Amino acid sequence: LWLAQHYISDSKHSRRTAAQINDQRTPTPNTQSLTHMRHTNTNAMRPSPAAVTVTISFVWTALCCLLIPRTALSQNLNSLISLSQILTANPSTSTIGNVNIIETGDNNSESIALCYLPYVSRFLRDGTPSNTVGEYDGLAAISLAMEHLNTGNGTIIPELSGMDQRCPLRFTTKAFDTEMQESVGVNHVISLTDRSRTEQLLPCAILGASSSRVSIPTSIVSGLRGFPQVSPMSTSSALDDKSQYKLFGRTIPNDDGTAIPLLAKLASWDVNYIAVLHVDDAYGNAFAKGIRLAAQKEAPNLRVKTVDLISGADDAKIREAIKQLKDTEFTYFFGILFPQDLDRVMTEAYHQGIAGTGWHTWIFSDAVGSHVTGRSFPVESPLHKAYRGTSVINAVGGIPGINLFDKLTKSMQQLGDNEKDRSYLNAHFPEYPDGKLVNHSIITDPSAGFLRGSPGKAAPFLYDAVVALGLASCGLVGTSENNDYFTGEELFQAFLNTTFDGTSGKIAFDPETGTRDPRSAFFSLKNFVDDADSGVSRSMVQLKGIETDFFKSGEWKSLAPYTFSDGTSDVMLDLPTLETNANYLSTGLKVVGLILCGIIIALALGFICWTYYYSEKRVVRSSQPLFLHIISAGTLLMGLSIIPLTIDLGVTDQKGANAACMSFPWLLTTGFSLTFSALFTKTYRINQLMRHAAKFKRLTVTAIDVIKPMIALLMLNIVVLSVWTAIDPLQRQTIVVTQDSFLRDVETFGVCSSDHQPIFLATLAVINLGSLLFALFQAYKARNISTELQESSYIFVAMILILLVSFIGIPVIIIARDNVSAFYFVMAGLIFVVCTSILLLIFMPKVIALRKKSSTSTRRETSVGSAGVMILSTPMDKAELEEEIQGLKRLLESKQTKRNLMYRKTLIESVHDIEDSSHSAVDDVSGSDSDHKEEGQSFRRASLESVPEDSEGHDNHNI
Repeated sequence: LWLAQHYISDSKHSRRTAAQINDQRTPTPNTQSLTHMRHTNTNAMRPSPAAVTVTISFVWTALCCLLIPRTALSQNLNSLISLSQILTANPSTSTIGNVNIIETGDNNSESIALCYLPYVSRFLRDGTPSNTVGEYDGLAAISLAMEHLNTGNGTIIPELSGMDQRCPLRFTTKAFDTEMQESVGVNHVISLTDRSRTEQLLPCAILGASSSRVSIPTSIVSGLRGFPQVSPMSTSSALDDKSQYKLFGRTIPNDDGTAIPLLAKLASWDVNYIAVLHVDDAYGNAFAKGIRLAAQKEAPNLRVKTVDLISGADDAKIREAIKQLKDTEFTYFFGILFPQDLDRVMTEAYHQGIAGTGWHTWIFSDAVGSHVTGRSFPVESPLHKAYRGTSVINAVGGIPGINLFDKLTKSMQQLGDNEKDRSYLNAHFPEYPDGKLVNHSIITDPSAGFLRGSPGKAAPFLYDAVVALGLASCGLVGTSENNDYFTGEELFQAFLNTTFDGTSGKIAFDPETGTRDPRSAFFSLKNFVDDADSGVSRSMVQLKGIETDFFKSGEWKSLAPYTFSDGTSDVMLDLPTLETNANYLSTGLKVVGLILCGIIIALALGFICWTYYYSEKRVVRSSQPLFLHIISAGTLLMGLSIIPLTIDLGVTDQKGANAACMSFPWLLTTGFSLTFSALFTKTYRINQLMRHAAKFKRLTVTAIDVIKPMIALLMLNIVVLSVWTAIDPLQRQTIVVTQDSFLRDVETFGVCSSDHQPIFLATLAVINLGSLLFALFQAYKARNISTELQESSYIFVAMILILLVSFIGIPVIIIARDNVSAFYFVMAGLIFVVCTSILLLIFMPKVIALRKKSSTSTRRETSVGSAGVMILSTPMDKAELEEEIQGLKRLLESKQTKRNLMYRKTLIESVHDIEDSSHSAVDDVSGSDSDHKEEGQSFRRASLESVPEDSEGHDNHNI
């Protein structure tokens, strides 16, 4: 300080000298004055001997700090050490509410208001000190929090800054060992809360216990006696019952709360099925119940199956429990088990094929602890395979990288570095009755790594518990009706309303249960994988735990890739793979249908080409080539409709399947309409000519005249199909036949359907069935017309055949609608029969007639109709007409004709008619512009083909 004072004085003198020089400057200094000023300033800035001394002193001090051992640097628990010394002197004490008043000073002239927070936890496991969940670290965290409260140190929790000035309370603690026994824990609580024992401190509240089975009975006693109890590790949901545990709270979420991050993780993996194997005790049953309740609230789509197992069960019980898990067919399992049962359970799970398979995933509760890691297993042994890829999920106070957790870690490491602090902690670890000696140094010796690394699991929760109780109690001072202090009930209510950012996350409690809000806590998922750096022999392997995910503020954050049991990071399915039978058409059946379609296409295109090639031949011209082309085009479209039937979701997506569905009625209906409208209009034309010829009347019917109804019928179909497509198009829908127990589709089939499908089908059926019946009627009337002119008899046969096939095929299609293969085959076969029947019966007689070597009589072959009328549709040349006239004249000269006057009169009229035709033929040959040059305006002649009996009863000859 003396050197610093001289340094400051010297600095002030230097600044004054510089100021004096600045005052002596002239506005326009010359070169000499400038040089003088530079020299003067340089002297002013030159370090004085005192400044040099101070600098050397600072450097020396820094070197000394580096050389002095760290143990001498700090004493972090000074206030607690002082309080401990005061209490060792057995001062006079009294209580006000739950606060101890310690009399100190000369003649007890001074007093200290002391809040005593004893720490009740397990320190021994099977008679040996154990720091499994950080029980020993917990006492260090409690002491650190009390020191921060006593001194107003806000380095970790800012709310504690200046607390020593605002709050008259001071805090202290002492540890007690439950030895994991309910009776021992209850005895400690009874003793601690006995108000009649004035020689001991009375607790403000009790910290502990570390397990639910001890906290359950102890919290009943503490609650009845009016002392709050705050646990850092007890998670049983049963402790939420305030009718029994009315003053119990905890800074760790309950088992229901632990289910929240578990369900969130399962949801991130898209898991909807999980089986829970839990130990059959209060802890396990409450945990499993909590998962079910949380699933109902947080994940209603998650299906949870629970199986219980008594801890220490024999192999037969374990085998039965694993079989129940296997029977669920789930692939994700959550184990609430203790380490002593875990190996036998996982070995049996491996043998029954639900662990170590590469497609099953096991997650364990925090009860497993570190049982899996640090052990050596034979490579690829059942336990190695069963544990590899498993994980444990538990609440944690934090992980490295979180600011407040890192500060807590650093402060606790300082406690371990300070010998006096370690001595204080050792003096406050549990003592045992009957002179029982326990060597706590097994854990607390610096060589054992005590307080060297990250604090144990319980430490952050205990630190936050003490801070919460401290803030609550200090907030009550001066507000209580009990002489400025508080009762246990008042302290517990204030504790529930306390919130702050703690080392284990944001501290917030449920006021109804006293339990930590799970969304405010931290959870970690530790994944067990092979440890390549374990250093064991090549035939052995160890597993290590890697924290792959961290739960904070209600969300999981990935820290590292999670490795599943198959060795990859690909998320496993929650159920075994199911091969759904979608009843897609087999390749063979599709080939058959396409072959039928190909035959129809080949025939239709072939006959189109044939008609075009032989369009000038008499047999083709007499059958009206335009209508032959239309018939071929219609059957071609109907044949093409087989192709959409072949398309299903096995070969295309939903959009393509929908398009195929709607294209089928378009192709089939338009093709059918073209074909049968052409047939009935063509046949109707012939019947009109036949009817007028029977009356010896001349009739002209053009192609335009008969094509009009065909166009009208086609347009009517197109309008209905267009409305159907626009309003309610057919779509590919999947019909479920059977499902498994998980409501997965085992068997399905696809159909084309729409809401108004029956209406549109009925409309199209009425339109096209009407044209079919009309065509059938016209074909029946013209069934005896000459093949040269019209194939009506063959059309009639084709339609009869189509009706017979439809009579059988359509009911089969309706019945077999649910059988995709049968529906497809019958529909394709029906289309094939219809198309080929029409094409073959219409065209084959013409092909055969064209190939025959015809003579004149053949070219003018006639057939006798029911009315005795013969009709020729093509013009005759002059020689043929003259030959016919001569024949008729010879007939007029016959004796039989002379006797039948009516018949003779008819023949004379026929001769005149044929003579007129002969003149018209001559005009046509000469190139005159007449009506009979157009197609459809050919001259027709009719003659009586049957001669009625004469008066003498003789039969006349046919002409």
